[in-house]
This record gives sequence, structure tokens and C-alpha cells, in this order.
Amino acid sequence: MRNKVDLHVTLPPMKCGILIIGSLYWDDANGRADWRKDRLSTSASIPVRAPIYYGRKSRSRGDTYTMTFRGNDPSGVATLVPCLREIERIEDLKDEAAALWKAEAPQSRSGAIGSGWGCVGALLGSDEARESLGRAWNAHFRKIRGEGLSVVGPGGELDLAWPETVTGQPADMDIILATATLPEAEPPTAQTLADAWLGQNGGYERYFLENIRHGIRTVHDLEIWRCIEAGTPGWVETDGYREAVEVLRGEEQGR
Repeated sequence: MRNKVDLHVTLPPMKCGILIIGSLYWDDANGRADWRKDRLSTSASIPVRAPIYYGRKSRSRGDTYTMTFRGNDPSGVATLVPCLREIERIEDLKDEAAALWKAEAPQSRSGAIGSGWGCVGALLGSDEARESLGRAWNAHFRKIRGEGLSVVGPGGELDLAWPETVTGQPADMDIILATATLPEAEPPTAQTLADAWLGQNGGYERYFLENIRHGIRTVHDLEIWRCIEAGTPGWVETDGYREAVEVLRGEEQGR
């Protein structure tokens, strides 16, 4: 019989990072600024290739679309942010996962790592992380969550390739956590995405433009932008969006 995992054993320190694909990186509301300050080294963030697209319709954002993961198509650029604390016990990994979900869903109960629309998953990259934490993370995920979602498997593993930097180097981490969300059955077209932002007046276009400003990108961004600009929304000229709009217009003009 295999021995049970000792939750209290101290392991050699392992580097953990959060793969961020949207507003967790730039939104200060609902305690997210405190989460980043207390747990992340945002000054050490690095852009990495990731399989991301605008694929989840968000009711809380006026039925506009937010970022989600797709299968192995690393054509987008996400942000990998190192955690301030290294992982030495399974309890450390559980704490980081719970804190990540609390930043995603502030009203969630303590210790939760998911709900019906999303959940936290883990990539264990180093041999040491897989051997030391794999079974314990799997058992914790099955106990707390019970099922996978999107690119998170039933044991809490992220079904994603290990991220590479934009220069082609494997991300220098032992463990990566990310939130996967439930996508729409059919990926929306660029025009559908643009129409959703054009058809609301709640300021939810900020999601797209702040992602642009912070370097969180999809391969479809320029096509989406052309559809938005064709609709001539007044908010395009908002001062707070100037930087993102300049980036998009520069790309449109081939600069």
C-alpha cells in the first residue's frame, strides 16, 4: 500500500507563478490590488505564450466577453507573475490556489478553488513538484472541487503546454496556477465580440482595452479593433484609453 502524503513535511523551496490572462493583472476592485501586493511580485512579471481568446460571455460585464483558455494553440500572450512565497508544503500550494480564487470571486467561501463558471488548476513543471505535490494536489482538488472544467482536468491539472516566453524559453517556474473559465460552445467571431462592446454603455469595453495596454493579447485583437472602430463609439477617445488605442492604431498602420 502506498504511504499517505504527509501534509506537514517541508520540501525544498519551489518557485510558483500565476498565469494571468485578464483583469486580475490590472483591476484594483474587490481586493485584487491587495492580493497582488501581498502575494505577487508584479515587478518580475514576464510575457509568455498562451492559448487564450475572448470566449466567455460575462453576464456581470453586460454580456460582453472575457478571456479564457482554448486547447493547445499558444498564439496569444499572457502574463506570468511570480508568487512572493515559495512552495515548501502542499499547504502552501493550497493557500495560493485559494487566494487566487478569492481574487477571482471575492464572495466565495474561504478555501474554495472554483464554482460553476471557473476553477483553479495547476501545472507541476519540475520533477520535484510532480513527485512531491502531485498526488496531494490531486486529492485536495477532488475533495474541494470534485470535478474539472474547461482545461482543468478532474484531478486539478491544467491541460496546457508548459508556457514559453516570447523568446522561446520555458518559463522558469516549478509550479504554475491559473484560473480556467467556462467558454461559450462556439467561439465568437471578431464582429460578435465588437458588437457586444459596442452595444453596451456600462464601460465594459475597458476589459479589452486594459488587456491591450498591459500586453495581454490574442491573435484576433487587430481584427476585433477594426470592427470596434468601424462602429465609431464615443468611448474610443476617452483619455484613459489613449495608450491602448495608440497601440492598436499603430499596429493597424504597420508601425
